[in-house]
Amino acid sequence: MGFFIKRIFLFFSLFFYHLVYAGGFKVQEQSLNGTALNSAYVAGARGADASYYNPANMGFNNDWGENKSEFELATSLLQIPGFSFQVPTTNQGLRSHTKIKYTSALIEAFAPTDIDILHSNPDNQIVDGYTDTTNFILPKFFYKSRTNHGFTFGASFVASSGLAMQWQDKGGEFLQDVFIMMVEFSPSISYTINDRLSFGFGPRIMYAMGSFNNVVYVPMQWKDGENIGGATCTDPKNSCIALTGADLDAIGIDNIPSELMSESQKSMLKNLLNNPILCRIIGLSKCDGLTDIVQTSTTTMYGTTKVYQKSEGKDLSAGYRLSASLRVFDNGMFSVVYNSSVPFNMQGSLEATSYVGGAMGNVLTKTNLNIAVNMPEILTLAYAHEFFNKKLRIEGVYERTFWAKGPNFLVTPDFDNADYIGLSGMVTHFTSEKLKSMVGLADFSGVSNMGGGWKDTNTFRLGVTYTNHKNLRLMGSIAYDEAPSPQDKIGIPDSNGYMFALGGKYKFRDFVLGVAYSLTIKDNRQSLYQQSSNLGQFRILTASLEYHW
Repeated sequence: MGFFIKRIFLFFSLFFYHLVYAGGFKVQEQSLNGTALNSAYVAGARGADASYYNPANMGFNNDWGENKSEFELATSLLQIPGFSFQVPTTNQGLRSHTKIKYTSALIEAFAPTDIDILHSNPDNQIVDGYTDTTNFILPKFFYKSRTNHGFTFGASFVASSGLAMQWQDKGGEFLQDVFIMMVEFSPSISYTINDRLSFGFGPRIMYAMGSFNNVVYVPMQWKDGENIGGATCTDPKNSCIALTGADLDAIGIDNIPSELMSESQKSMLKNLLNNPILCRIIGLSKCDGLTDIVQTSTTTMYGTTKVYQKSEGKDLSAGYRLSASLRVFDNGMFSVVYNSSVPFNMQGSLEATSYVGGAMGNVLTKTNLNIAVNMPEILTLAYAHEFFNKKLRIEGVYERTFWAKGPNFLVTPDFDNADYIGLSGMVTHFTSEKLKSMVGLADFSGVSNMGGGWKDTNTFRLGVTYTNHKNLRLMGSIAYDEAPSPQDKIGIPDSNGYMFALGGKYKFRDFVLGVAYSLTIKDNRQSLYQQSSNLGQFRILTASLEYHW
């Protein structure tokens, strides 16, 4: 039965992982410059947003030739257009076979011995799903001081992840309803030597929260080869529960579901219990309860059970960012930036409703939850070169993200202290302790590893910036971003992305206004989530206001 849960996969189980429909749900495009250049903005980073992209560069003059304090307020609209898709189902349907063994052969002639129940039908092999258009607004700010005696101070506050998305129909059950928010505050400092060599450092203080509603279909089989369903359960390929006559006495004859026993059969058993003479006639020494009449009732479950999960979690964690930049002659800049991993140990709660129905009924499990997730290390190498009296800058960026080190998702529900509540059927008459003793019959290993198999990825970015040194700055870029998640498994539906962006800034006095647009095209041809167009999109529109003093 699905409520016999030893290991539960919680999506997106804090599917929380970096977000929004970009590589690995990682959003690098934060500032106006970062959006317009698809984050090909590392060696060429200048101004307030260098505090986030490359703290070492805060000590160099900005693109207007200034050494001033700067503040940037940016707001991004993230959009994922609605799309339809098809995906193989994991719902095999659910049926059960109950075999009742009595203490007398005469009883077996009149009472039910073998009962088959269809609890739910399987889905078609391929099921449809779709999403509505998703819009999410993320504000952020960046600051840097003017450079004094080689030292520059800065800070950034960004929403590095954010999503509120709903997946519809059968194909979208696994994701269903997701809300995620991750924010990062990073103070930073740099030291610049002779306007040629600079080093930067910044701690990353991150807070993550999320809530998730999703459906999984759990295979009915022994977990790790362990039979805890009872001595009469012998088939490791299917879950089983054995009840004794004492268990049935606790339920009561009148509460035995009609799927297991008709009213006439119940009346017959009641007559036995109320008639000692008839009890002796059929060969029983006593009939004080079902304990004397029924030896065992063994129910074997076949297929998968539907489990609806509601969960939430949150945590505060920290990492760091290191960077260094070297000016190459007068027109080149080489930079390296290292972002450490940020481990999260998210504390939250889980409610899992297992829909079995029929004679057994449905069960609610409520417990605390711990989710271990690791924001991956990122190593970035970049080179920017300026041409035509520094009016034109071309920058190439190579980014390596170490997803494989994980853990991507390590979910640990506290089932030792969980509450188990029968919602319908016979289980409503079981105590929480009785339900707890049944934990472990269903094998969740098939769905608990949806975050497994992730690989390290490469991202290649190329950006072009034109500045007239007066009041105008134009930017454009292309990039290629690999997906870390397996393309041939049900799970986080990501795929390789091709990125294009444009943007511009206009400066008047000490203010700078800007707007930028980035478009990511997702190649879904290899994805298990086959979209009707085979191409998905992720859009970012960023507007910003800067002030220099």
